[in-house]
Amino acid sequence: MLEHHANQAAGLLGLGYQPGPRMIAMVSHGDEQAELPLLWQLCLALVNFGYSVTVLDATTSESDTNPGLDQLLDDGHWHGDGIRGASAWTVLPASKGVQNLCGVHTSKLQNLRQLGHLFPADGIVILYCKVEWMIALIGDCSIEPLLAVSPLRTSLLTSYLALKRLLITGKLKPTIVNMIQDQNSASIAVPHSVAAGLSECAKKFLGHEIKALEIREQHGDAPLYGDIQRLALRLMESAVALSTDYLPMGIGDRTAPSGHFDRLAESH
Repeated sequence: MLEHHANQAAGLLGLGYQPGPRMIAMVSHGDEQAELPLLWQLCLALVNFGYSVTVLDATTSESDTNPGLDQLLDDGHWHGDGIRGASAWTVLPASKGVQNLCGVHTSKLQNLRQLGHLFPADGIVILYCKVEWMIALIGDCSIEPLLAVSPLRTSLLTSYLALKRLLITGKLKPTIVNMIQDQNSASIAVPHSVAAGLSECAKKFLGHEIKALEIREQHGDAPLYGDIQRLALRLMESAVALSTDYLPMGIGDRTAPSGHFDRLAESH
């Protein structure tokens, strides 16, 4: 029998043998100027890699005229072919569905298994929600949630609060991304880099060394930079396979506590 070698290459190879869709995550902390362009570029990169992508947008609520995750959880069947249409990826309103999953007294493993049965087996599910719901659903696991910042004056405060909760309460190690925008945004930028300020606060108050990745915002159908493609591959390394009996770092041992993206896609 061949021996199993626990090294980085083995971890990458293991991605191909994990059953079911895989989940990655992005925090919504109120900085849409950073978050939405990054989500758009990330989805495009994953689609270009050949994945079926579904965004669970918990910043948008489901309704009878705009159905999403809540209806999908009730129905129990994925109708992605009909929903997807001509789009490269699917964005589902998910506020009610995510809240319902956070409120049930079942294990996180059971909740994620339930999600795993809803989406294509070869797909990527991106959870886009506020930090409290993210901790309830995927806290203390291998996922490295994206935390994006922009030059907006409020971004430092909201990103720091989210970072603090992710690290301390959620036991999650986020990937910090500094979205570099065009010079038209300079008028609302703070004198120093928000990403640098976040790094200083994390070191001083949380005792954590962080280094932000820089991703340049792109528009239209311009070819993707290598940075966003490398980021997508990095996130896939820490993605959690849904529909599986094992989720890393004890996620199954704890119980859960009791349209914006569409506008971005249209604008590009």
